[in-house]
Amino acid sequence: MDNEVNNRRCEVIRDGRFKSTKWKDIKVGDILRLKKNTFVPADILLLSSSEPNSLCYVETAELDGETNLKFKMALEVTHRYLQEEGAMANFDGLVECEEPNNRLDKFAGTLFWRNTSYSLDADKILLRGCKIRNTDFCHGMVIFAGIEEHV
Repeated sequence: MDNEVNNRRCEVIRDGRFKSTKWKDIKVGDILRLKKNTFVPADILLLSSSEPNSLCYVETAELDGETNLKFKMALEVTHRYLQEEGAMANFDGLVECEEPNNRLDKFAGTLFWRNTSYSLDADKILLRGCKIRNTDFCHGMVIFAGIEEHV
């Protein structure tokens, strides 16, 4: 089962372009594009989505057994500036946050980008194992991967 999961694929910025990449090769700092009905391969900071106001709907049944959809929302500033592949490839934000833990509904961190700091909470984080729903695509930056993840 682990081998099957590790060999799942998603799109990751490599050499300035989104390229299909195995989950096992994803690392902290990678920028991902996730599509509707796909699982989230790592804990990520939501940067933008195809939805108005940068909403992203997720199903968390794999994490907490709940089948109702929850919504996450990117920062307005990242949603506005990070829609195009080129902008994603040049994103140079830095995230400082708490250590990984088992609290699914709590997160505290800060994004430092363009000489400004932005507060981050659990509503801006997609956890590994969530499934993207009712959202054509979303973009995010990996903040925890591998043994560091919440799952």
